[in-house]
Amino acid sequence: MTIFNKLSMMTAGAILTALGTIATSSSVHAATTFFGPSPYQSFNDSPLKGGDYSYFYLEDFEDGALNTPGVTSSNGQVNGPEPLRDSVDADDGLIDGNGVNGYSYYLADNSVIFTFDQNVLGSLPTDAGITWTDSFPIGDVVFEAFNADNVSLGTIVASYLGDGSVAGGTAEDRFFGVFNTDGISAIKISMPNSTDWEVDHLQYGLSNSKPVPEPVSILGSLAAGAIGVCLRQRQQKN
Repeated sequence: MTIFNKLSMMTAGAILTALGTIATSSSVHAATTFFGPSPYQSFNDSPLKGGDYSYFYLEDFEDGALNTPGVTSSNGQVNGPEPLRDSVDADDGLIDGNGVNGYSYYLADNSVIFTFDQNVLGSLPTDAGITWTDSFPIGDVVFEAFNADNVSLGTIVASYLGDGSVAGGTAEDRFFGVFNTDGISAIKISMPNSTDWEVDHLQYGLSNSKPVPEPVSILGSLAAGAIGVCLRQRQQKN
């Protein structure tokens, strides 16, 4: 083998290594998508509605319990209608700017984690989300998701959410969600400066479609082209 051929093959190896690293990075990045914070009055406002799922559950707490399959919470409780309640607007049958006649999940702590059970569900959900509905005082809301190995997929933050009222207004309600092709083991929602707040419409499902990130395909073609060039150069020299 000539020096030129050796250098050509070494160059191809270097190109493949670099492209492989970029492809892996692009794949990991493209596999996770966060949604929100977005206004939410009913399930019709959910980015997760209408997908092609093997299973999908919407927990609206309207039966007074957290009891959809395969999910548990770290803390909190379901509370029913009262003058201080702030349920998702449509849960009482009307979209009228008021959530006092529905049920919601109440937190007397800074955060809550909803954990998904793969043994019960069969597979971890690829899509999950929840709606923040109220707090006292007004503050930041942080949403975080975790992969199958319980490693954080990232966070999204909504600054200064709230309307300063405890009368059940719904204009400030916001949805937070995530999609990850490899599965979601848990979602966490937090309010660092409040221990008096509510969430509603926990939802999660297993998507039947797992898109292949385009950058990986493009880089794979480039890598194959690099090998072909080097091999042709080698054949010509021989």
